Amino acid sequence: MGATLSNELPQEILESLHGLEAHYSDFEVNERGGSSYLWFAKNRISQAAVAIKFYAGESGERRHDEPKLLSQIQSPNILPIHEARDVSADWAYFITPRCNGGDVDDLIKSQPSVHQAIDIVLGISYGVSAIHAKGMVHRDLKPGNVVMDDNVPRIADFGTVRVLNQDSSMTTASQHSGLFRPPESFSTNQYTRSGDVYQVGLLAYQLLGGLLHYDGRNYLSQRERKEYDAMQDQIDQSIFVDGVIRRKAENGTLLDLTSLPPWISATAKKVLRQMTHSEPSQRLASMADVAAGISKLRGTCANWRFVGSVPTLAIADRTLELRPLASGRYEAFQQKKGEFRRVPGVEPSALADLVKNCY
Repeated sequence: MGATLSNELPQEILESLHGLEAHYSDFEVNERGGSSYLWFAKNRISQAAVAIKFYAGESGERRHDEPKLLSQIQSPNILPIHEARDVSADWAYFITPRCNGGDVDDLIKSQPSVHQAIDIVLGISYGVSAIHAKGMVHRDLKPGNVVMDDNVPRIADFGTVRVLNQDSSMTTASQHSGLFRPPESFSTNQYTRSGDVYQVGLLAYQLLGGLLHYDGRNYLSQRERKEYDAMQDQIDQSIFVDGVIRRKAENGTLLDLTSLPPWISATAKKVLRQMTHSEPSQRLASMADVAAGISKLRGTCANWRFVGSVPTLAIADRTLELRPLASGRYEAFQQKKGEFRRVPGVEPSALADLVKNCY
């Protein structure tokens, strides 16, 4: 067993892993587990690849909420659960299929095409719809909590899911991922289905190429950076950055729609604004509305993607490449048969102009 974290693991988890070796092989630790421990392995008989998550959970009746809630929802966009067992009074584990496509953060780094991004957002919205249909909210929809099974997104982390009371449409907000926290929950500490709409909107923005920095210092103004640098205590610095992110979320300036590639249409930007509006009453009302809005985008956005630093579009009988020049402009090439050649009559220009002129 590849036991990178063996010396740091609780003894009861180590013993459980050794017991699981009778049924599983090729153990591989995944260090993205956060407060839990995550291992990948292979079933000795079926050879099926699985993920084994050891968790402590909350104390009392809520300790096993995550596997219980996961098992209640049948959806292609929710990760299914195979088995769950107690390990000790403090630890338990559950087993799911292993999805070899990484998570949505990995996909974002690979710079998916526009239509691939739209399909992924649609899949996530279907998964969230299934959660809402069971009277639940997720509260922590972020790229790291959605895994890719081939090209199918599956919501995988249910540690923050809550069941809404029949007489209430809200619950308390999660304290996870301040960057993805809906603006209204900062002041009220309340969370509704509209919060999930907001978070899916952030995912859509990222998948379509919008910048959302994970290092909070990138949100600081020049004056705020001086204040930050003058602080000696890291906790004070973290609190300061959190406050800046909160203000940006509440006043609707956290997202920079100008960072989206020029092939993202005005219609697409309007849908993103409707999903991530700082006022819940101004957001799309449901995941069904999200799915409808996202579905329409295929007709307004050509299927561009970055291949490295080169914007590329395959259409009909040709492939377009807009190759960057040292001057900051781009030069248009196309391939119909054989080699790429410059597009006749199209001079090097700004990327937005070439996107408009070449398609």
